Amino acid sequence: MPTADRFQAQCRLLRVGALVVFAGLLLLLATGMVGLPWRLATDAADGWSTRALLSVVRFLPGVGYLWALWAVQRALGDLAAGRLFHGTVARAMRHIGFGVLAGALLNVFAVTNLSRWIAGGQGGYLYFDLSGIVLGVVGAALVLLARLVDQARALQAELDEIP
Repeated sequence: MPTADRFQAQCRLLRVGALVVFAGLLLLLATGMVGLPWRLATDAADGWSTRALLSVVRFLPGVGYLWALWAVQRALGDLAAGRLFHGTVARAMRHIGFGVLAGALLNVFAVTNLSRWIAGGQGGYLYFDLSGIVLGVVGAALVLLARLVDQARALQAELDEIP
């Protein structure tokens, strides 16, 4: 099997894996949000709005991470179809980067502070979650690297026009 065919087959296989992970995580997040009214109805009447707001706030980072996973599977589909440098790589890096960055920023800043504010609790303003901070930096780096890939593609197109 030629290398290009093997690469495309690997991309197809990894795309299926990414879709399975995406579907599983979406199901888990949706189950948590769908089950929310039922849990709130069975809980005591006092504080149900607080628990509802906290659940929504804790759900937010998952949206960014799911978006990044969707971008991964879409990019793998493009690569499996043989569209290697038609903007696929830069677009995928940018979307994955924004998704991971948004999820990480929401996890480190919004979830911590909004949860504390909603619950009326005390404590620090930042939750120093190492994985969240690292994911944020990686997401930002992917966005910058996508710009570099775009510039390289533009330069290559310019060079291809020279006879």
